[in-house]
Amino acid sequence: MPHNLENSDKNQLAELRQEIEDIDRDLLDLFSRRMAVARSVADFKATNGSPVFDPLREEEVVAKALAHVSQDDAIRAETLLRSLMRLSRGAQYEKLLRLGLKFDLGSLIDSAPQVIPTLNRLAYQGSPASYAAQAARKLFPSVTSLAAPTWDEACRLVVSGEADLAVLPLENTTAGTVDEVYDLLLKYDLWIWRSLSLPIQHCLLGVPGSKMEDVRGVVSHPQALSQCSDLIRIRGWSSRESQNTAFAAAEVARLGDPALAAIASESAAIDSQLTVLSREICNSHVNQTRFVAVGRSLVITPDADRISLALRLPHQSGALAATLAVFGDRGLNLSKIESRPDLDNPWTYLFYLDFESPGERNPQALATLLQLSREMPMLRLLGWYHEE
Repeated sequence: MPHNLENSDKNQLAELRQEIEDIDRDLLDLFSRRMAVARSVADFKATNGSPVFDPLREEEVVAKALAHVSQDDAIRAETLLRSLMRLSRGAQYEKLLRLGLKFDLGSLIDSAPQVIPTLNRLAYQGSPASYAAQAARKLFPSVTSLAAPTWDEACRLVVSGEADLAVLPLENTTAGTVDEVYDLLLKYDLWIWRSLSLPIQHCLLGVPGSKMEDVRGVVSHPQALSQCSDLIRIRGWSSRESQNTAFAAAEVARLGDPALAAIASESAAIDSQLTVLSREICNSHVNQTRFVAVGRSLVITPDADRISLALRLPHQSGALAATLAVFGDRGLNLSKIESRPDLDNPWTYLFYLDFESPGERNPQALATLLQLSREMPMLRLLGWYHEE
């Protein structure tokens, strides 16, 4: 008897699943019809110039539709309807691009040079023994370098024309984003031309004749201190910040105190004539920092495969999820998302996103940029560039 009941349950479940599959087929047929109508709407809008996104109209549609749905499913029904409208808008934007629609950001991309111009000088923060200098030499080995005391000053050199570009650290695999650099990109209206991930191998550096047992405190850049925090905590060392790891090494050499050590590169040890007390002291043995080369104008080389954006979201429920879905709608892989306070608007935030965009002038990427430029309160392309 239990065996017969089990078979009966299985049959009932199979019937219910079949019913769901039948409903899904009907839904997909209706979905295809909706997309076809949406593209016809795009033809109309291409003629009369009306916007694809009409938020007031969409709110009216949602309100009317929800009047016919039970309260138990109201939120799910609204999510479904808003997703359908987002997908329909996406189809319209793609159709408009095929019809030759021009938009400001698209025109900027179309006019961007595809070759990095002749470079005479580049700026970086630190000394020739710094990690930034190493990144600069790897990216542009034949270009004369200018050392700047701060990231801000390196950017100023680019803006003034004293340098053609600046090489800046943007993020680290252990310590995360270098927030100030993102702020500087917006402040000085700079564009990312190239990117390089550099392995970071911090060493503990002391004055000649000192030993690790002598050390009572360390000095380094805040990012380096964070990247080596495990050793600092285990040893019970005090820590002090410096503007750059190479500057920290120079300070230890100048003070000559065996109780003070620097966290910096082996190159910094050679440059400041210090002794390497310990190697590979990072929390992670795969510690890397991503450096970017930034210039005064947009340059998009044919091998560009990564796009970086800054945007402000609409102030409404579900805005972040809906915005991220725009990338998924076109099969674009987000490789980073970060939020930062909007310095011009208290208690609001800017979101920084990176996504992969293989292929020259990827049409799916262009359609995404068009959609975001029309639907976000603020959108800033930070760069379309190659990741070394």
